[in-house]
Amino acid sequence: MTAGAAVALDALMSSIRVDLDLAESEMQRMLATGTEPVRSLLEHVSRFRGKQLRPALVLVAGKMFGELGRDHHKVAAIVESIHVATLVHDDILDESAMRRGVETVNRKVGCETAVLLGDYLFATAFKEAALLKSRFPACDLSGVVAVVCTGEIQQVHNRNNMDLSEEIYFEIIERKTAALYAGALRNGAHLSGASQEQAAALARFGTKFGTAFQIVDDILDLTGDEARVGKSLGTDLAKAKMTLPLVRLRDLASPADRTRLEDAIASHDAGRIRPLLVEYGALESARTTADDLVRDAQRELDDLPDVPERTLLQQASEYVLSRDR
Repeated sequence: MTAGAAVALDALMSSIRVDLDLAESEMQRMLATGTEPVRSLLEHVSRFRGKQLRPALVLVAGKMFGELGRDHHKVAAIVESIHVATLVHDDILDESAMRRGVETVNRKVGCETAVLLGDYLFATAFKEAALLKSRFPACDLSGVVAVVCTGEIQQVHNRNNMDLSEEIYFEIIERKTAALYAGALRNGAHLSGASQEQAAALARFGTKFGTAFQIVDDILDLTGDEARVGKSLGTDLAKAKMTLPLVRLRDLASPADRTRLEDAIASHDAGRIRPLLVEYGALESARTTADDLVRDAQRELDDLPDVPERTLLQQASEYVLSRDR
């Protein structure tokens, strides 16, 4: 991560540190249980959590339009619980062994228990949302999870599809990844009384921000250092997923190199693909698209209130482009 992006992200997090801590307390309350092995597994997956971007977005969006209250903290915790549930289920789908340097639940205790733990996290989040004074978070976030699931189903359905179009690729990642970013911002703004138009603008920012995030994630899966990234890499290739760098390479490559690409994907051989990605500029092309999305996301904030939180969101969005983990 570049120094500027790191500073901007730290500034964003520092501006809501007290509220993030309160959201963390709400999450601990939500998930408190003496039942074993559930309690131990929840402690284990708590180590998967990174920068807590999604709950932070709930809180920053709320601060843009008013004071934060306990419902903001609860919704931030609900969003984080949903996110962790998706990580647990993603690791099952990808047969991953490592997440943030920690053994995945499916590797630790098997897929059956991992499925149930993810379901437990979803169910707890929905119960908490249903108890809020406002019905909006329960309705909206349940819809977000449905969208995430449709994106995951689309992705599984399109494994080994060498002819996957960019249109479908973007549809998949907007659903499976970006939808929760958009929902976090939309709910934070709604709880503070933002207008429908203002909440929608923040949601569009979240969609573009989250889409750029996933593109960079797809690049790292092909080129990253597993020790630095802290999770199993090469899982997209192992599952024959056509991510944006591979789609761009397919469209740029000569017929002979396209055949080599197809053979390398079929044999899960990243070593044969990386030189082609560089030769044809496919990685740079994908990075440029991520950059364009971040610039478009920043423009979505132009008509929102000129408050420090808007500036923090604009600056922190640069974090996506400089990620190396």
